[in-house]
Amino acid sequence: MCVQDKDSIIVKGEKYCLYTTPLDSYWTKRKPKPKIRLLSTACWRGYVATWEIFNANLYLVNIKYNAIDGDEGLDYLFPQNTGKVKADWYTGELQIPIGNRLYQERMEDPVYDSDWFIRIKKGKVIRQQYKANY
Repeated sequence: MCVQDKDSIIVKGEKYCLYTTPLDSYWTKRKPKPKIRLLSTACWRGYVATWEIFNANLYLVNIKYNAIDGDEGLDYLFPQNTGKVKADWYTGELQIPIGNRLYQERMEDPVYDSDWFIRIKKGKVIRQQYKANY
């Protein structure tokens, strides 16, 4: 198994790698995940999403995947929305690696100078914290 492709997140105009997958908590028994062809073995979840923190809210702004029926994109998954989608379904903690890569164990995510944790409750930022990894 290889290290998986990561989602990304934009905060104050800067793009970062995201070690969390907020979209996974959107799909439930009542809203099942659409059948998606794998992008590669480096992406078993079948998609790569781009997120944004804007006005203290988490938004899904883009998604790349290949649906079985050929449809793809944000408008296919969220046809009622135009543009970005507020992630009001998500409650959890976003993990964003910051700084220089310190090391990487085989088949594990790299460890960076620090991690930026952003706590989200129903799509709203409620707390932020940094943790040094050295």
